[in-house]
Amino acid sequence: MNMQTPSRRRVLSRVLGLTALMGPVAALGAAPSYSWPNNARGAVSLTYDDGLESQLDQAVPQLQAAGFKATFFLVQENMEARLADWQKVARLGHEIGDHTENHPCSLAHYSVRRFRATQITPMERFLNANFGRSASRPYAYPCGYIGLGEGSARDRIARYTSALGHDFVAARTTVGPPIAPERAWSERQHLAGFEPTYDLDRPELAFSYLNRAMQEGRWAILIFHDVLPKRLGEGDTSVAVHAEILDFIGRRPLWCAPMGEIFGHVAQGGAA
Repeated sequence: MNMQTPSRRRVLSRVLGLTALMGPVAALGAAPSYSWPNNARGAVSLTYDDGLESQLDQAVPQLQAAGFKATFFLVQENMEARLADWQKVARLGHEIGDHTENHPCSLAHYSVRRFRATQITPMERFLNANFGRSASRPYAYPCGYIGLGEGSARDRIARYTSALGHDFVAARTTVGPPIAPERAWSERQHLAGFEPTYDLDRPELAFSYLNRAMQEGRWAILIFHDVLPKRLGEGDTSVAVHAEILDFIGRRPLWCAPMGEIFGHVAQGGAA
């Protein structure tokens, strides 16, 4: 089953509005007015969608070598065959998030009740049974779609928000600039993420996005899917480019932590 995000997203022209890519070393300017741990200039969460085997085989070893903890948004039908391996990932300190039971992208026929009954409740039951209950579990919208059913955008978004209920501390989308920490609480149901390698297997868009986070004292959430020895198609990230991005983070004043941990920090008011 193909869990890739729809090709409608064109990351080169959205979000940053760049006419040229910023270089990997940009001036940071004055210190931002937000207090991140360890005197960091910004924060970043590395997130991985769909519970794919390549994440176990390629991404996790690279994360461990870099000393980073990430958030993995699991889809039950993708990862059940290697449940024991995913449980080991959780024991290593990585965060497990909810990406629904079977990753629906066509949402017009869903009511709140049906979506909860078929996607939220069974997946939460599965995660609770196999990874333990979590008061800080995040959610990621499959395909980036944030509306349920039919009608106006406002009605569809409100319907989806209602379907999520109080099950999740925060929910991540796929489009938007780095998050201003003072707005994270009010935007907790629609925290912006960014897919830097979705269209091109190059690290520059990730560098640009992270530079902006540091310059503005913001929180960047990066999104990855398959991490493979060699990119095979849309949405894939090669292990070489993935390593470049991790190395960039490790060499910059960035606090790298799972989504739930960073959201907890900003929700408690980390302003200087």
